[in-house]
Amino acid sequence: MTGGRIRFLLGFALLFLLAGVLSYFTLFSGTVGLSWSDAFLFDDSVGSRVFWEIRVPRLVAAVLSGISLSVAGLSLQTLFRNPLAGPFVLGISSGASLGVALSLLAGFSFGRFGVLSAAAIGALAVTVLVMSVASRFRNSTVLLIVGLLVGYFIDALVSLLIVQGDAESLKVYVSWGMGSFGRLTIDGIWLFAVTVAVAVVLVGVSIRYLNAVRMGDDFAAGLGVNVRLNRNLVLLGASLLAAASTAFCGPVAFVGIAVPHLAFMLFKTGNHRVLLPGSALCGTVLCLIACQFSTVPLNAVLSLVGVPVVLWVIVRGRGVRE
Repeated sequence: MTGGRIRFLLGFALLFLLAGVLSYFTLFSGTVGLSWSDAFLFDDSVGSRVFWEIRVPRLVAAVLSGISLSVAGLSLQTLFRNPLAGPFVLGISSGASLGVALSLLAGFSFGRFGVLSAAAIGALAVTVLVMSVASRFRNSTVLLIVGLLVGYFIDALVSLLIVQGDAESLKVYVSWGMGSFGRLTIDGIWLFAVTVAVAVVLVGVSIRYLNAVRMGDDFAAGLGVNVRLNRNLVLLGASLLAAASTAFCGPVAFVGIAVPHLAFMLFKTGNHRVLLPGSALCGTVLCLIACQFSTVPLNAVLSLVGVPVVLWVIVRGRGVRE
């Protein structure tokens, strides 16, 4: 067995072990201590309700957000060949913020799911816009610039709505903007999971393209890869992943930017057949760690990890995955 394969096996074993231990603490530790019996009781007892209505959705939200943002971040960093690209670089997070701002600050109705529907509609609207732009340009850099401009424009609209909002609505909006794994409900688990699964498949079928595009679109085309088709699949998958996470959990900071570099540091490979599942597991572990600090704002915990990683990438100059 080669040294690289041993590293991969040990890395995945370590991540699975950490994810399992952290999942246990997420489910059974906290302000209300629970036992195994609470997990198998389906009654109206306090322990059972806390387990199934609070702890399980929070665990699922952390796992799915970790997977979605990490996979989206890795695929976008590879696609744009930019180590600081993240899942919100295309303005998707801003689109979700606009939807929520319209719901909370302007009084628009988005159906019975309220803020969740507003965030999803806003994020998906920007996704459609990004995909339409992607079909017109072959150069990924142009698309990156368009995404940033769209994000700035939407942020300006949100700022105008904030100025007009009342104090109570502003409080709710600011709370949503901090991000939280506690918003997911039992009813929303399946929708979140199916969306993430479909989006991961879209990115996964383009692994050959992701491995080749690091050398440029011309190099990928020379290998017989359909560049336009695979680029659109990656963009659609990454957009759906970012949209789903933002809609269900709010803007979750730094996971999409930092985690791909953490995965590379652990596995030391540019092969996306290893990096994609590796990043998904690293993101899961990071989000589960954040769950252990339930009294601290989610993005504050994630920033303590994400900022040093991003600064390290900047100091290195050309990124860590060249």
